[in-house]
Amino acid sequence: MTSAHPRRKRLPILEAVLLLAGLAVIAPCFLAVVNSLKTLPEIIRSPLALPTSLNLDNYAYIFTGVDLAGSMLNSLLMCAAVILAQIVFGSMAAYSMMRRRMWGGRFLRVFFLAGLAVPFQIIMIPLFKEFWLLGIHTTYFALWLHYVSWGLPLCIFIYSGFMATIPRELEEAAAIDGCGPVATFWRIVFPLLAPCTVSIVIFWGLWIWNDFMQAFILMGANKGHLAFVQLYRFLSDQYVKNWNAIFAGVVVLSAPVTLLYVIMQRRFVKGLTAGSFH
Repeated sequence: MTSAHPRRKRLPILEAVLLLAGLAVIAPCFLAVVNSLKTLPEIIRSPLALPTSLNLDNYAYIFTGVDLAGSMLNSLLMCAAVILAQIVFGSMAAYSMMRRRMWGGRFLRVFFLAGLAVPFQIIMIPLFKEFWLLGIHTTYFALWLHYVSWGLPLCIFIYSGFMATIPRELEEAAAIDGCGPVATFWRIVFPLLAPCTVSIVIFWGLWIWNDFMQAFILMGANKGHLAFVQLYRFLSDQYVKNWNAIFAGVVVLSAPVTLLYVIMQRRFVKGLTAGSFH
């Protein structure tokens, strides 16, 4: 007699490959945490060994000698400002193109989606020259403007895909009650976009917090006091041999975004897949 639910075939080779891939990702993180608890002579003597005692002085030095706390606050404020603009502009643009039947809406949607295929390496030199001509190069405003415009195509793509699942009857009922287009969007439609909004907050929060290359190119090492740029300044100066403090800085900067993703990962995946079958 056969079972109604046949057992799934296990693929031991695939499981072994996935296990090795997981270890390859976890190993550098584990070594960073281990070496952040050592003294410099311990790291030089044996970087792969466990610490003989827990040395928390490295973490204290990161906030006192490197001034990483101020840079982390700057990065946090930049994340908040960029994500707020992306949510407002991205959701309103997607609503206009998907619901308002605006002229050229279909072309604009394709135009914005084409931005997903353009790598930063192609536009970084023209973008820097443009900011220089405008007189806003090496400023926080230029970096904010770049981050917002760089993230809008993906935000519009996510919002427009999910918006197709929202019944139009809700908007028609709001119009009967006297709501205009703006009130209908903010009171009826936008609260229903919460899964997409959570995904955008997590995705772009992680990306902007961890970004080094674009912040370094657009602002420079001396004027850009964001978290990873500040850590690079510490790495490139006379204290370059303080690997124990550098490992501590990497752990400190990685902890907030890792914790955020672990807590919100289910909502993140739900928001990315919402509307994908429509």
